[in-house]
Order: sequence, then structure tokens, then C-alpha cells
Amino acid sequence: MLQKITFFFSSLFLQKEKSTSKVKSLKISDDIILNVMDRLSDFEHTQGYLKPMTLQKLAKKLKTNPKYLSRIINNHYEKNFSSYINDLRINYVLKELETDTSLRKNTVKALAKKLGFGNTESFAKTFKKHTGVNPSNYLNILNRN
Repeated sequence: MLQKITFFFSSLFLQKEKSTSKVKSLKISDDIILNVMDRLSDFEHTQGYLKPMTLQKLAKKLKTNPKYLSRIINNHYEKNFSSYINDLRINYVLKELETDTSLRKNTVKALAKKLGFGNTESFAKTFKKHTGVNPSNYLNILNRN
């Protein structure tokens, strides 16, 4: 029985080690990295992040594969794909709310939809993580000033 348990845990360890080494061994040429970074820059400038977006959709749009895109975002932005997209969205809405007073009249739900978030809760959680304040409170503060 002890041998079976030992074998089970050692095989789990080997599987984990294989999958970890596979990720580490994914090599991307400098040309591909530069090309993807250039396309990511275009994506940011055209505000493509305001549409609902997945890693797979963006990889297809940028004409690369999801593994490369994920690895490039992780290495160059030091964040995962979701954090990358959400940071772009929150930074955008914070700038827009400062300058566009009509945007302040939107509901939190409307803002979430406008920013490409799948639901209001996800937007509110991300917004609070970045600002320390719930979006509704933030809007109230802006509207008072």
C-alpha cells in the first residue's frame, strides 16, 4: 500500500515537472516578440480592449497563437492577460470620467458594458481594486465636485 501511495505522489510530481518545463521551454524569437508588441500597441491605441475580449480572440486578431501572446504579456507587462485588459479598461474609464461629465451620468452597469466587461460585478471588483473605491461611490464623489 505504501508503495502505491509513493508511486502516486511521485507520478504527480513528474507530471507537474513536465508541464512546468514545457512552459519554460517555450521559446519565442525576438522578431515574433517585437511583431506582437507592435500589434499590441496598435490594439491599445485603437482601444480594442473596450470590446469583450479573450486571449484566444486577441491572439487571432494579432495573428499569433494564445501561448505566445500570454507569454509575451506575462513577461513584458508582468501581469496575466486578464489583468492586462482590465488595467487598460480601468485606466481608460478613469481618464474619461475626469474629462467627460456626461459619462458620469451612466450607471455602473452601463459603464461595465461600455468597457467590455462581461458583468457589473467583475467591473466593480476590478475598479475597486485599482482605486480603492466602489464605482458608484467614485461617481458620487465626481458628481459632487
